[in-house]
Amino acid sequence: MRFAALLPGQLSEKAGMGEALASAYPYVASWFGEVRERSGVDVPAVFFGEGRSDLHDDLPAQVGVFAVSVAVLDVLATEHRLAPAACAGYSLGTYAAFVGAGVLDRHVALDVILEAERLLTERAVAGAMGFVIGVPEAEVLADLDRLGCDRNEIAIGNVNAAQQVVLTGRRELVLRALDHLSRRALRAEMLPLGWPMHSPLLEPVTDGLADYVAREVRMTWPGRAVLYAPMLGGVVRSEEEARKVLGLQISRPSRWSDVLAAMAAAGESRFAEAGPGDILSRMHRWTLRRSKADVLEEPAGIARFAADPGASPDRAGNGDAARVETGDTKETT
Repeated sequence: MRFAALLPGQLSEKAGMGEALASAYPYVASWFGEVRERSGVDVPAVFFGEGRSDLHDDLPAQVGVFAVSVAVLDVLATEHRLAPAACAGYSLGTYAAFVGAGVLDRHVALDVILEAERLLTERAVAGAMGFVIGVPEAEVLADLDRLGCDRNEIAIGNVNAAQQVVLTGRRELVLRALDHLSRRALRAEMLPLGWPMHSPLLEPVTDGLADYVAREVRMTWPGRAVLYAPMLGGVVRSEEEARKVLGLQISRPSRWSDVLAAMAAAGESRFAEAGPGDILSRMHRWTLRRSKADVLEEPAGIARFAADPGASPDRAGNGDAARVETGDTKETT
């Protein structure tokens, strides 16, 4: 079976994630133990059951989503002999995508996450992010210009679909822009994040992270799967590009809809969200309408996916046009 893996980012974390996998497969429990020893984040203690109160804090959220995503990839490979032909990670899901594509060892990827978190704590300025649904990217940019905004202080950090973007930057500017855009947007709301991810404000962080990647990170290039990066809006074509993505993507815009379109143009028609939640599967529907996206986060769902080799059209509708949804949509980073 050929499929493309979509790896989720922060805000996909939730209570109970990874618990069924660890209960069913001892090697997943062992992997979570390795994560605890290396990062200090105890996935079972933080996330199992009803979850601990700090499960949405930056470090446990980032490490936890990464750990569960890698566990899903392990179950696909070990139980079903399946591996993705292509991988893309949404924002901080980039690290799991590098693992899924065979470009980075999982422990090295985890170390990069920990270094990024250390640098964010030491060098990042406080900021905010907020999503806008129902206004095209070009119109959002025009409104920022009308408000006299400095693009280094507030910018579009994520382009998720034709009419869904995420603003990032200084908190007061994000609040002002959201208030302005809310008059004609379907939704315009703040996200529960304290860092201005994918903003030029984080360049001091990525300067340090790029140095770390150059000094400390060994890659396997090419990997076993095609690697896509939202920072590039398409495929990663060389080890040099892969290193740039790994070191710089936190301060660069993330063009997720372009990645999905590039994967489809390359012939990918079956997609699987490998990790907690279904945020990326819903985003997939907004950009690609003639492909199937499965949610893989627990043993039964993974088994159903492995037993169904077909690539039937998405039952949500027909045609290629992007769709705007107005339901309860939680963004991710």
